[in-house]
Amino acid sequence: MRKDDLLTFLINQTDFFDPHDVSAIFTASHLAERFGLQRNTISHYLNQQVAQGVLIKINTRPVYFLHKASFEQQFYPLTRNEFASITDLLAENNGERVQQDHFSLLIGHEGSLKKPIEQLKTALFYPDGGLPLLITGDSGTGKSYLAHLLHEYAIAHGLIDASAPFVSLNCAQYASNPELLASNLFGYVKGAFTGASQDKAGAFEAADGGILFLDEVHRLHAEGQEKLFTWLDRGEIYRVGETAAGRKVSVRLIFATTEDIHSTFLTTFIRRIPIQVALPDLESRSRKEKEALILQFFWLEAKKVGLGLRISPRLLSVLTHYVFRGNVGELKNVVKYVVASAFAKQGGGQTLTVSIHDLPESVMAQLSVLNEAASGYNEEIVLDENTRLPWLLQAQNATQNLIHDVQLNVLTLFEHYRQAHSSWDDVEQRIGHEIENLFDRLIFDNQDQASSQMLLLVTSQVREEFYRLEKSYNVQFNGNCIYAIGHYLVHRSSLEPSRLNVDLCKLLDHFLAQKYPLLTLFCEEVLASLTRRLDLRIQPMDRVLLLLWLNKTGVQASQLITKAVILAHGYATASSIANVANRLLKQTVYESFDMPLDVTPEAIARQVTEYVERNSQASSLVILVDMGSLNDIHQYFSRQVTMPVVIINNVSTRMALYVGERILQGDYLETIADAIAADLPIEHNIIWPELNKPKAIITTCATGIGAASNLSSLLKASIPQELGIEVVAYEYDTLAENKRREPIFSRFEVLALIGTLDPGIPDVPYISLDTLISGQGNDTLLALFGAITSTENITLINERIVKNFSLRRVIESVTILDTSKVINQVEQFLTRYQHLTAIAVPNDRKVALYIHVSCLIERLIRQAAIQTYSGARLQCQRNHLPALREAFSVIEASYSVKIPEAELFYIHDILHLATEFLQYDQQF
Repeated sequence: MRKDDLLTFLINQTDFFDPHDVSAIFTASHLAERFGLQRNTISHYLNQQVAQGVLIKINTRPVYFLHKASFEQQFYPLTRNEFASITDLLAENNGERVQQDHFSLLIGHEGSLKKPIEQLKTALFYPDGGLPLLITGDSGTGKSYLAHLLHEYAIAHGLIDASAPFVSLNCAQYASNPELLASNLFGYVKGAFTGASQDKAGAFEAADGGILFLDEVHRLHAEGQEKLFTWLDRGEIYRVGETAAGRKVSVRLIFATTEDIHSTFLTTFIRRIPIQVALPDLESRSRKEKEALILQFFWLEAKKVGLGLRISPRLLSVLTHYVFRGNVGELKNVVKYVVASAFAKQGGGQTLTVSIHDLPESVMAQLSVLNEAASGYNEEIVLDENTRLPWLLQAQNATQNLIHDVQLNVLTLFEHYRQAHSSWDDVEQRIGHEIENLFDRLIFDNQDQASSQMLLLVTSQVREEFYRLEKSYNVQFNGNCIYAIGHYLVHRSSLEPSRLNVDLCKLLDHFLAQKYPLLTLFCEEVLASLTRRLDLRIQPMDRVLLLLWLNKTGVQASQLITKAVILAHGYATASSIANVANRLLKQTVYESFDMPLDVTPEAIARQVTEYVERNSQASSLVILVDMGSLNDIHQYFSRQVTMPVVIINNVSTRMALYVGERILQGDYLETIADAIAADLPIEHNIIWPELNKPKAIITTCATGIGAASNLSSLLKASIPQELGIEVVAYEYDTLAENKRREPIFSRFEVLALIGTLDPGIPDVPYISLDTLISGQGNDTLLALFGAITSTENITLINERIVKNFSLRRVIESVTILDTSKVINQVEQFLTRYQHLTAIAVPNDRKVALYIHVSCLIERLIRQAAIQTYSGARLQCQRNHLPALREAFSVIEASYSVKIPEAELFYIHDILHLATEFLQYDQQF
């Protein structure tokens, strides 16, 4: 057993915890049996989790364990992890009874009955006694049941007193006698009619302060409907025979009917009832809801007979697919008959086995028609006294549980990263594995024919959106991911909103948006379009899982892709070469175009142009041709080309393998062309785009390409991905010698050169590394990026450059500390300090501070902190210490250290007095 499985189980079950009816599933003995472990082993682990604040413990007999965060989200915050009793637990909420939503366990409360329940609550919560409402629906759809449930809900929420009455009156009994109806509804006074020997209150007065339910209200004639107008208009009634002042009655009125309201009721009556609730018949509800109703009724019967029930899969399948004309009411009676039949046949014992042999004859007669009905169950379902209804209903939907569990695991792994227990690379890999397993299970474990049409529709829409947006975003995804995403969206489309940590979801969503801005925009647009087209309810975790899945399957940015095609005359010449090359390279590098011998150069160019348009995410294109078309085809598309293109003739398998290997190594096409021309007797021609060149920044160092590459990596980490700016490392000597003749200036629109020595390229701005680190290059950055991004983004780039270019050389030498963690901690300190003091720290001081605090952390861990301050302790310095202390608390908590006051004075000096590194830092 994985420990995560146990925690996931407790998270799910705590959502349904009822402190007034505690289930045994929260005990160590039940958990040990469920997960196949020794009781002392699981008790040890549970108590560990209590000590760490993950679980709470209720020290009753038996002892109960709940998931703390799940409990707090569902109920109220807790101040400790152990409680002496349930009463002690409730005392955390000032002794208030936990308020339950009576509709939350109603089958379909988030499905077919969601809208009716919202309407019922609207009528109930309306000020001044609520609004009258009319419930419509076929016989057996649950009108009376909902009316009773509404009464319980109103009491639970304090809208009516706990002793408030529920009075039900069936109007069909008085359809032919309106006077008798009036006397029963409104009461009568002594002498009102023959036999009225004393005053008598009617149903309205009996229901005063509570709810009056008038069923079969369509059986009232027009005169009977009109008798209700006085109460509907003024909240008053008159007893029969009473002519004086009316009686004020505070009643919440519910009507119910099985008939069409417009053909049965007076218009003047209908317009007085603002809330009209329509209940669906059983066949209009989803299969999942019908299955859940069947299980609920068997569960109720098991409790009534006091025995366990063993339900056969075939029986459940038949009941699920049988058409019950009497709706839920008939289904309930059939279940009751089945249990009664099994009870009569089997008598005593601990468990009754119910099967199709216990069905009534009316259902048995339809078995031949239902013979081919697919069963959603493979094993018997056993119900006993320990079965909890929420768990029973939830357990039947293994797919939704699987999705929910993966969502929880993803959030748990992200929390490990936030707490610095794992690196992001490790967490990202584990999350990718979780999602991959989820999608595999969704594809291979779900062969539900009922959802096949929806799957086809969703998958086709996902494919269409991906193809449309790949071109817009200049990215390309693995096509296999489309099918997996289609399955996920189908199987989570009916998923209830997950009880997940909302704040943690938002943090993860924000983190991913910062880390993968291009993918975030892509996912948002895909899901927004699918929401419009397919009426999906997209949840935040859907976007998170989609983004992480696409990132795992691999997104190829346009700057990293060189496409290649083979053009050759003959029936299968190009195809044969491409097939062999792709198989030997173990990757699809080439696409092929087999050309008839009489094809014109213009037709060839047209095909190439179409290919380019379909693959606009490519950064360059290599075309290998067989013969004379070389000097002809390029003239037809040179003006249309939007990427560098090299055309090489005399294609062969050897050439295709050589070029393919160089493409996979990431070489530029001009390098590939020059290298192959040196080895083989070929001609080549490079066509550079005239417009819309990709933008790039060149990094170069006099010490060599290695340093330039390191500089390139740091700069890439500083520039937001959505700007689409490539950072290219280049040899300094080559640039200094060839200047603008170098091919990179034909390939890219070069925005700037950054390095340790200026190669002197005309019309290309140069920014020295020293200027960049000191922060004096801000004006240059503003001029560089001002035309392509916002001022906020420029500020962000500047801050990232300060962080990336000034810290690592020092921090990486502090061997016992994690470099990335230190940088992030210092960044949090700076952000917090600037927020508290409203002071913007200049870049040069930031550089000094990053280095100083990094060394300071090392000193604190080694318990070698500075205890004395050599300068004068002025009052102006002391005024800044509280803010410094509070801002530094982030680092203190992370490393479990305490910063002395002397160290705070030195930090103050760096921020406000000096920028030099301190002697201690230099010695360190």
